[in-house]
Amino acid sequence: MDKYVLLSYYLNQKTPSYGKRDKFTVNETSQIINGDSANSSSWFFSTNHIGTHIDMPRHFFNNGKTVTDYSPEKWFFHNIQVINIPCNHAKLLNYNDFDCKINSETDFLLIKTGYGKYRNTDKYWNDNPGISPLLGLWLRENYKNIRAVGFDFISLTSWKFRDIGKKAHKVFLDPNGKNSPIWIIEDMNLSSINNNISGIIIAPFFVDMSNGSPVTIFGYKQCISNKL
Repeated sequence: MDKYVLLSYYLNQKTPSYGKRDKFTVNETSQIINGDSANSSSWFFSTNHIGTHIDMPRHFFNNGKTVTDYSPEKWFFHNIQVINIPCNHAKLLNYNDFDCKINSETDFLLIKTGYGKYRNTDKYWNDNPGISPLLGLWLRENYKNIRAVGFDFISLTSWKFRDIGKKAHKVFLDPNGKNSPIWIIEDMNLSSINNNISGIIIAPFFVDMSNGSPVTIFGYKQCISNKL
């Protein structure tokens, strides 16, 4: 792996969405080739939960924090752990699926299933794995340093276990639960990493009071200077 790695997918008009019901659309509003003075585009999101994106507590709780409620340092993570759980169909992932122990210092937990290989097919959204509410409870009760969980499938909610998925979202994001809420980052590109990164930076769209946002995520192999 290079020193830096992009862990987000590019947004484009082929970006898959949960349930295949949302779109990201690009329209060229001016083009130099047509005689305009500059190239400009308009972007349309039918939802803010599309592509590689983050779910904030406000996504499921009116009293939950939003993207703009967190101070800048909260978007930097310095203790990353990757858990490999190979999966090729819809199932609910739980703590007994983990192939190793979680380090008590971990602040960003990545779950790598290899499911990204299906991203250009309907299977990516209609047969995707999800995460059990029990895993959320276990993480919040036992690993207070974990502030974010990210994974390489389209949603924490499996399309085939939608009611359970809603409960799982609430367990992770509940502002009144044990310790702090755990951010959820869905549809990450984890194809090029194992436990070979030391830090992560999340850059969301800072839309005021947003319940979630597309994010650009960078991983790096060594600590970045505090001057950055």
